[in-house]
Amino acid sequence: MKTPRPLPVVTTSSSDPAAVPSRRQFCAHACQAASLVAVGALLPACGGGNPSSPSSVTSNDPLLANLNGTVSGRTVTVAVAPGGPLAAAGNAALVSSGLGSFLVSRTSQTTFTVLTAVCTHEGCTVDRFNGQLFVCPCHNSKYTTAGAVANGPANRALQQFASTFTADVLSFTA
Repeated sequence: MKTPRPLPVVTTSSSDPAAVPSRRQFCAHACQAASLVAVGALLPACGGGNPSSPSSVTSNDPLLANLNGTVSGRTVTVAVAPGGPLAAAGNAALVSSGLGSFLVSRTSQTTFTVLTAVCTHEGCTVDRFNGQLFVCPCHNSKYTTAGAVANGPANRALQQFASTFTADVLSFTA
């Protein structure tokens, strides 16, 4: 029968026995560090930060023309000038007012569609238009001129507001 070999003795410069972690402690710390790295890598994908500023998504879609709306109570009015961004059917603009920002598209000579400009994905301001779809600059969600989601990550339509158009003035209640 063989005699067991004596185990080597490890000495440290510290008299504290906790200075040398046990295998269990080492594994626990290694798992905690790996978990922190994994969570840190996922956080940017969750958004955060300022929702009105774009993330790493780049869009070549042109910015909408910005018009100022006048507010009276809950009603926003916008002058539609001949030769302006909303002069012809198929055109669109971003209307800024004290009640918020709105996407306006001219659907015919006498009708308009008015939508909230707040993206339903993370609340960014939708401010681009590719000629057919409104485009969010933050994560590239796309919406039809009626507000329906054409391409995510957004999964809810934009809120629509009824509008009237008389004597070159567009009015809607927000």
